[in-house]
Amino acid sequence: MYCVALAVKCLEVFINTVNLIIHIGPPKTGTSAIQKWLKDNIEFLRTHGIYYPQHTEDSNGISSGNFLSVFDPLKGDYKLNLQRIEALKNKTAENNCHTLLLSSEFFFHRLLPLVNKLPNVSCIAYVRNPAELHESHYNQSVKRHGNVATIKRADSLPMNTLKVLGDYASKLGERLILRAYHEDLFLNNSIVSDFLTVINLPADEVANINCTKRINTSYTLEALEVKRWFNRYELGNNSNPLDRILQSYSNGVTRFTFVGKHQFNDYKRQSLKWLGQLYEQAPFANGDKLLKAVHDQEHQNFYKQEISMAQCDSVLRYIASENMALLTNLALCVYAQPNIEDKAPFTDALFKLVPPSAAVPNMLQYIRRAFVNSYSYTFVGCDDSNCKQDTSKFRVGVNRLLKKQFSLVAYLKVRFLLLSLKAQSS
Repeated sequence: MYCVALAVKCLEVFINTVNLIIHIGPPKTGTSAIQKWLKDNIEFLRTHGIYYPQHTEDSNGISSGNFLSVFDPLKGDYKLNLQRIEALKNKTAENNCHTLLLSSEFFFHRLLPLVNKLPNVSCIAYVRNPAELHESHYNQSVKRHGNVATIKRADSLPMNTLKVLGDYASKLGERLILRAYHEDLFLNNSIVSDFLTVINLPADEVANINCTKRINTSYTLEALEVKRWFNRYELGNNSNPLDRILQSYSNGVTRFTFVGKHQFNDYKRQSLKWLGQLYEQAPFANGDKLLKAVHDQEHQNFYKQEISMAQCDSVLRYIASENMALLTNLALCVYAQPNIEDKAPFTDALFKLVPPSAAVPNMLQYIRRAFVNSYSYTFVGCDDSNCKQDTSKFRVGVNRLLKKQFSLVAYLKVRFLLLSLKAQSS
């Protein structure tokens, strides 16, 4: 009995001495790549005394990390769950690990409530050039958030990220570990390798780790412009497969900026000022080298935010080669929404590859798609299982169809267009 009690006591002592490392990003500093590698190498981390909890990821390998492991949704916000943290620390001890590692960009704006209630905690964040961050956020807004606008000039660069990091540095002191975000300053030119050295994995082992797989790959200029055009349309469930294919399109301009020279120099001046202030307040690893890299950076790879017919055609043909059905569905989305103003060269290039006759279904197919796909309605007597619906649900479906902006009227317009084209050709 005494031995059991002693063992329990020793376990409690071990749990209380578990170190906690919280990686907070911030956004657009390689967090997706880091989390993907950590998730795929949980056993390797465990052999080195680091416990990294499992988490889900989407088809692109992107996730919210461990955020929901310690925060609960509550009335449109999130609440810290200390019991979950204790459970994770217990799990860490049970796996004979000395460190619990958590990673999520969502920790960035919720760090203090988390840190203030926990002992033995350190936090890791990366510092990126604000000018780069500004353009990266714009590209991401087109890529994932449906932005259709061209990039706008910012008289003052958004510096909230650096301000937050400065505030954390003053309140957390040595508990906050800041690192420079710049490919030339990473170990092996890899953000993952750099991060692994911060969590104290042996340098000789890190040097042999393959961290070349890219997550959330940036679009080429051509892919970005094609996606910005498609964002004008309601694409439904075609958005995610389109995103995945555009990420793999590499036959184009990979290094580019939409920021002009005068604007570039203005952004550089602002970035150096704020980076210098943060570095003076909280000197961070390679901070001096980051400042020098920003200072020495020259304006290059400038392009206007437009592409030619040939460039657009190349992207669309690539989509077709990867998934012709997807391109056909995208074409139908365009044809079914005629109230959106055509924009050259996109519509012309798409029309050449997928004419309306190839994209627009017959009347029966259209009605079925409108109800079944858009409104989850299935007709009585159809082949699908559980297809019987009551009259009230049918009326709801009809009302939704009639209210839909691009519904039967748009479809009929396209069908009449096809008839007129056929008549002209005969």
